[in-house]
Amino acid sequence: MPPPRLSVVVPCHDRMDLLARTLHALAGQRLPGGVAWEVVVADNHPDALARPLVEGFAAPVPFRHIPATPHRNIAAARNRGVVAARGEFVAFVDDDEAPEEGCLAAHLAALERTGADASFGPKFPVFEGGAPPDWDPEGEYFRTDLALPADTRLNPLHWWHAGGRGVGTGNSMLRRATCLPGAAPFNETLGRAGGEDTLLFFTLAKEGRHFIWTPGARVVEVNQRGRLTPDYMRARLARSARHSALFRAAVSDRKWAAWAMAWGIGAAQVAVHAPLYLLKRRGPPSAWMRHRFGIAKGLGKLGLGADLDFVRE
Repeated sequence: MPPPRLSVVVPCHDRMDLLARTLHALAGQRLPGGVAWEVVVADNHPDALARPLVEGFAAPVPFRHIPATPHRNIAAARNRGVVAARGEFVAFVDDDEAPEEGCLAAHLAALERTGADASFGPKFPVFEGGAPPDWDPEGEYFRTDLALPADTRLNPLHWWHAGGRGVGTGNSMLRRATCLPGAAPFNETLGRAGGEDTLLFFTLAKEGRHFIWTPGARVVEVNQRGRLTPDYMRARLARSARHSALFRAAVSDRKWAAWAMAWGIGAAQVAVHAPLYLLKRRGPPSAWMRHRFGIAKGLGKLGLGADLDFVRE
């Protein structure tokens, strides 16, 4: 059997029901003839919960189980998966995502067509219970879709352009030689706080790597009940805003200028959203929730109200 050209890394912890769904979706992927590929499941649970599922899984391509670390650390799981991966391209799929038909093929074709270093695609939500929460009836806060044409160049360091958002490991494919240096491309000190992918992609963008948007590479993400509360989303958005400010400054040649920009934007968000939140607070949640979240994002950039730790679901 030829060595794989593509490796799909799936980090996991304890959501075996969701992991089974992810693996079934991956087993249904089809790549152009002659493209060998594999799936690497990086198990981040001390009891290696995924081993029986992966080793007993019947699939047309190799599915391999890799023990990661004995403690919860998503960055370490990603790193162990990268080390075990044998492909020149490495895709990342989270254990709560199910790639739609043609997802991997679309990413690979885009990278080959453009010569880009990394491809990112949209994530569409489904919800435990069948419907989004009443405070977000359209599921807007659970969806990642930039609505950009194929091959649009992305730069996560841009604050204002749509191409500055939507860049994360979930539903991505990277050219290993240019995007995944060494044995630990993800910073493992961020293993509980998250943001290890944000820091990596900010660093790569600073180095001039070419990122593109691939709308045909779609995944569906399961959102269980623990994610469907406003408090969960507020904490997640605040933490993400904090990551954005911290890591932009970390990669900047003018760190104080980067901090000043982050603080200025954060203060403006609080100044705009706080009065609107108070004004609309008596209405339905869908009318004022975005202002509550706008305050959270502003406070996160200011370093307030953002716990840099795992957000419990």
